[in-house]
Amino acid sequence: MVEQMISDVFKKAWKISLDNFVVLIIAALIAIGGSLLIVTAAPLFFGLFYICIKLYSGEDAKISDVFKGFEYFLTSWGIALLAGLAVAIGLVLLVIPGLLLSIVFQYAAAIALIEKKGAIDSLKRSYELGKKHFEFSLILWILIAIINQIAGVIGIAIILSVPFTTLLISIAAVDLSKKK
Repeated sequence: MVEQMISDVFKKAWKISLDNFVVLIIAALIAIGGSLLIVTAAPLFFGLFYICIKLYSGEDAKISDVFKGFEYFLTSWGIALLAGLAVAIGLVLLVIPGLLLSIVFQYAAAIALIEKKGAIDSLKRSYELGKKHFEFSLILWILIAIINQIAGVIGIAIILSVPFTTLLISIAAVDLSKKK
């Protein structure tokens, strides 16, 4: 069951990536480049999630949609700061709690967009989904970490891994939020 869920998420993300390569790459470049200004990092990555969710829903996405994240400025920064603080405290205390929190909070940005929730409610819902589907969430988190680590070593490949892994998380969040 979990293997099939992982396989499905990867297949869907791969197809969407191939079909929307230019939009995803340019949006990722904007989000990555905008991160240099720090204050724009969270909203621009939120915008990348917005694009991924839109594409997964079968809608067309434009490069300019990456700026939609600014409509969620407070929510994006709320999630980034609250999740970041919780994970950091968990890592400082015993490492394992921080890793567990990063696994269950991985869906928070997508949940905020899908379910129109604020930062705290998105983190709660992400926690709920991550805990309920922990095996799936753990495997997905590990695979995403591996993809991003390899891309980071290669350097320029991060431009490819960021939109792909954002798609993986977005698709997983949409699918998990529909499960009862």
